[in-house]
Amino acid sequence: MVSTLEQLEQQRLIWRGREANRPTQARPSGWAELDQHLGGWPGAGVTSIHARTGVGELRLLFPCLQQAARLSVFIAPPYSLNAESLEGSGLDLEQVLVLHPESPQSRLWAAEQSLKSGACHTVCLWPAQPLQIVQARRLQLAARAGDASLFLLTGSQPGARQDTGLPLDLCLELTPHSRGVMVAVPRRRHGWALPPFLVSMESAWPELTSSAVQPTANRSTRWRTAEGQ
Repeated sequence: MVSTLEQLEQQRLIWRGREANRPTQARPSGWAELDQHLGGWPGAGVTSIHARTGVGELRLLFPCLQQAARLSVFIAPPYSLNAESLEGSGLDLEQVLVLHPESPQSRLWAAEQSLKSGACHTVCLWPAQPLQIVQARRLQLAARAGDASLFLLTGSQPGARQDTGLPLDLCLELTPHSRGVMVAVPRRRHGWALPPFLVSMESAWPELTSSAVQPTANRSTRWRTAEGQ
């Protein structure tokens, strides 16, 4: 007879502390500054990115997505992803899947299924509400099972994080900069927190100049062009 504890483990509703220390293989981010400070993105792991929408969060991920030989899945993005802009940023559109689940639970289900399918290299999820520990752990286990990277993009204001205690591999806070984005690392699994450092994006996007950063509501940003605009 299967015990209650075994049933919970089979349903991935509990996790053992010793699993938290298992390192994940890093994946090059494509940004020299980020690789220098962090060694790359956590492979087969979960990274949370907290930033105002449109400050450059997807630009930060594009070089990693360009390397993908498997699917890149975007789940419930808060803006329309323009196919021309994605292709212009180096993504293979045949390897891009955009999903718009209706409910918060459907978003999590789609993310979990995508991660553990083995068909995905990266999943970008915009959750509708703060994750619970059990939900975050299920997503982490799914990422491990499918050898995939999950990026949680909360769109919250920097400093307003609600992921304390969640089993995440890396937490970042982004703020806009005229040359790219400032990246702070308040928490990471294998290392100390880091103060903000600049990731310069001028070489990849020459239109970024030393002038002031445009408001996030500016829809001229290449990857953020909305339908009908």
